[in-house]
Amino acid sequence: MSKTPDLARTVAQLVERVEELESIRALERLRTEFHRCLNNAEWEALGALFADDSHLDYGEFGQAHGSSGVTDFYSALPKKILEFQRGASDINFKNFIQGHQVEITGKNSARGVSFFEEKIRFDRASEIHHSTGQFTDAYVRRDGHWLFARVELDHYWVVPNNDAWRWPW
Repeated sequence: MSKTPDLARTVAQLVERVEELESIRALERLRTEFHRCLNNAEWEALGALFADDSHLDYGEFGQAHGSSGVTDFYSALPKKILEFQRGASDINFKNFIQGHQVEITGKNSARGVSFFEEKIRFDRASEIHHSTGQFTDAYVRRDGHWLFARVELDHYWVVPNNDAWRWPW
């Protein structure tokens, strides 16, 4: 009895596992890049992370379709948030991702869930707010690159968080 078929099967299984791990790692980088672009107001780079036929759903803040629609959505988002905070003239926010879970569902498809914390500061002397929620994603691989196919935001809450808040530090 030859061991060659067992070796070939083992190699094929290892190749499949490595490809899956590489995809998961690429998707983790994609989700992290999303937040880096968001934190640095790099709207075009953020839009480029989305497929041309993607869908973004931010609930009460609106929806966007396609890479260019996502770029337009995020470039207008700071002004939309300011409308909720009457009297504020400036906004600064930093969004931090955690607990990203990825499941590969096909050779070119995957889904994921991640949680975020965000600090929102209106004007330099005003309150800071703490925001939390969950992102539910669908991903697609196009031309060897993973992109967002769908992003849905489930915003848990935004609450003032001003204990010992000082500016500048």
